[in-house]
Amino acid sequence: MNLSRLIFCRSIRVCALITLTLAATGVRAQVTHTVIAASGDAAPAGGNYTTLPDAPALNARGQMAFDAVLGGPSTRGVFLSDGITTASIALSGNPDPAAGNFNFVSTPFLTTRGDVIFTTDTGFFFGDGKRTVPLVQNGDPAPGGGSLILGTYAANSRGLIAFQSFVTGGVNSEGVFRNDGTHTVAIALDGTPSPTGGTFIFFGSPVIDDGDQVAFFAGMTGGSADFGLYRGDGENIATIFAANQTAPGGGTFVDFSDPIFNKHGQVLALAQLDNGAGPSGLFLHDGKNAIAIALSGMAAPKGGNYSSFFGPLILNDRGEAAFTPFLTGGTSRRGVFRGDGVTTTPIALEGTAAAGTTGTFASFGDIKMGNDGSVVFIATLTFGVGGVDLTNNIGIWAGTSETNLHLVARAGDSIGGKTLTRPLSLSRLEINERPIVWVGRFSDNSTAIVSSDIHAGSDQ
Repeated sequence: MNLSRLIFCRSIRVCALITLTLAATGVRAQVTHTVIAASGDAAPAGGNYTTLPDAPALNARGQMAFDAVLGGPSTRGVFLSDGITTASIALSGNPDPAAGNFNFVSTPFLTTRGDVIFTTDTGFFFGDGKRTVPLVQNGDPAPGGGSLILGTYAANSRGLIAFQSFVTGGVNSEGVFRNDGTHTVAIALDGTPSPTGGTFIFFGSPVIDDGDQVAFFAGMTGGSADFGLYRGDGENIATIFAANQTAPGGGTFVDFSDPIFNKHGQVLALAQLDNGAGPSGLFLHDGKNAIAIALSGMAAPKGGNYSSFFGPLILNDRGEAAFTPFLTGGTSRRGVFRGDGVTTTPIALEGTAAAGTTGTFASFGDIKMGNDGSVVFIATLTFGVGGVDLTNNIGIWAGTSETNLHLVARAGDSIGGKTLTRPLSLSRLEINERPIVWVGRFSDNSTAIVSSDIHAGSDQ
């Protein structure tokens, strides 16, 4: 089976700022919550926000880009905020043809210089609030012949994109490509040779690092491997991991998830294994060497063994991975960890005390990590322990270890004059070092993007 498959609202009607002092284990954590955008608030281009689908994209300058469903005159929009003003980048369903009249806009990415890349019904576009420029669109010529039918994209901090696309009317029917806003380059095409022998036949969703290298999952036929992970620059393709190769830590590779990149070109992937201590593992490759971050059957810190790995792949620019495995043979059945292949640090474990509460952790949801090693995650609490019920059983925590874990926000908190009912998971959590940005639902059934900052002096 194939596994492939945040501040600011000075222009918004209400920008709620509230500082909460929360009890943590041995410390008092001060957290400032800022509501960035909320359903019902006026949007910069007219109408109101009605739904905020996902967490914003962030850059190192503290800017953010987000998309929102709108209540007229447009139906959806992509927006950019610099902490003082919020501007419209692109709109969909706008009756004014001069506005571009996209059928939909979504999936914004924010470059270091503050340019926004986003998806439309016709392709991938760039916008800076003054102009909107197509990068590549459906029907554009494909390198090697034929026309592109675009799939998903990923971007690096400089604004180059990598994308998977089908091809019509050419020799090839599918490929992985890179675009710099002017030229599209083929990284790999079906029917062309694979470094492990045979030929490529299909591709997963690619990623791109700051050196413009593209990494991707592929299926092959006629060679030594059915599946593999590869990296390419438009001229050469190199193998990262391939089926039937010996895996670091033992066993042989069988299949892989889509990879993720950090800016230095380190690749993290989840792999299925044969003849290992367990059926799966997390592996890191730096372009030369490969290491196992965690393996099924490997002893976990605080007791027990790793059993299986679920949840998103998370990798920071220091080569550290954050992960939430299931555990066997210990007192906890699941945990949150950070590891680099040499040292693994436990962040939180099921059944242990949840900082800032009198309850205990029951399960873990969405997870993110900063380059300083801070891990941020959504978790639920055990019903009936420490006064936990349906009104307060879910929250967000952050820390670099169990000893400095802090509660960021919890159901039942008052934020911007409204009662939080739950922080939403499913990729609705993001971090840019100190600010933690997330999407929450409130007791009036509204949703809001919230930026939370744990202040210096809180042992964070």
